[in-house]
Amino acid sequence: MTHAKSHLPSIWLASFGSKAEFDTRAAELSAQLEVISAMDDRMLQSRHAFEIKAWCAACSAVTPMRVTWHYCGTNPAGSVHPAWTETCACNRCGLNSRMRALIDFLTSQLNTPTSARIYIAEQTTVSFSVFQKLFADVTGSEYLGPDYKPGEIATGFKNHGHVRHEDLSRLSFADGSFDLVLTQDVFEHVPAYAKTFSECARVLKPGGALVFTVPFFYDQAKTGIRATVDAQGTIQHILPPEFHGNPVSNEGSLCFQNFGWDLLETLQAAGFTQPKANLYWGPWAGHMGVPFFVFSAHRAALN
Repeated sequence: MTHAKSHLPSIWLASFGSKAEFDTRAAELSAQLEVISAMDDRMLQSRHAFEIKAWCAACSAVTPMRVTWHYCGTNPAGSVHPAWTETCACNRCGLNSRMRALIDFLTSQLNTPTSARIYIAEQTTVSFSVFQKLFADVTGSEYLGPDYKPGEIATGFKNHGHVRHEDLSRLSFADGSFDLVLTQDVFEHVPAYAKTFSECARVLKPGGALVFTVPFFYDQAKTGIRATVDAQGTIQHILPPEFHGNPVSNEGSLCFQNFGWDLLETLQAAGFTQPKANLYWGPWAGHMGVPFFVFSAHRAALN
């Protein structure tokens, strides 16, 4: 069985292997990026929440999508923008722009079969439920805290039923267990993120892919560290604490780093090949604002 595909244009504009490559192409595409920004401006109908109709890769249908101004911010020029990756949520499946872009990448760029064995680092979310409908073999987990062992099943955890605990820096799975490893805005919350990349490579089959999203600072060559953990396990804050939503904790998750382009080099050092930042945009699929990326890398295939 294959996923239904849209006859609309692809949302995938380009893939980049480094900041230098992005900077070169950005200069070449400056006129086009100006047009994209102007089109996005026209899409902003109101300072209030509003709906558009667009193609949803998760639903394989045109659906109403709701644009809200939650988490909006201003750019250096003083223009106000929605948090594009976090809005334009499909009214049918509930997934926002970045979540649907990741699914679009899996289905249209990787041509992932529905039989693929997938591990995704979430289990209590609406997104996990969508993946279970799209693919036949999906394993999910949450990080439940230091009192749990990797692979342990928590029963009735905060009214979520049976929840598997995994620590991305020491996964319980055997080598070569999965065709795909997926995370959605997770790695920024792990202080030893390089180790998590190595673990993701370990549990992937040769030729398997890691696909993920993170908040990404495309103007930074290097990842900025916001906080560290010392040998005693104490958090040391370098920048003011920043917390993001956490599906299993009302306290949120501390952001340890702001990723820059050296993220791709770290993936290579962890045993991946062809790490790419894949640029997407397409109002017809409910993706506005530039530049936003889905990241991908492959475990080296055996000779």
